Amino acid sequence: MKYRTRLLFSEVQRQQQMNEAYDEELAQLQFEQNKWSERERIEHAAQSQLGMSLPESTAIISITP
Repeated sequence: MKYRTRLLFSEVQRQQQMNEAYDEELAQLQFEQNKWSERERIEHAAQSQLGMSLPESTAIISITP
C-alpha cells in the first residue's frame, strides 16, 4: 500500500508541475495576445503592410436611425 501511495503522490506532484507550466504558458500567450491586439500596432500594420489610411473627417458619413 505504501508503494502505491508513493506512486500516486509522485503522479500528483507531476500533474501539479504540468499545471504550473501550463499556467505560465497561458499567461505568456495572453500577454502576447494583448500586445498583438493593440490599436497602434494594428493601425501601423494596416498602413505599412496594406497601404491603408484613415479617411479624412469630411469623407466620413454618419447615418442615424
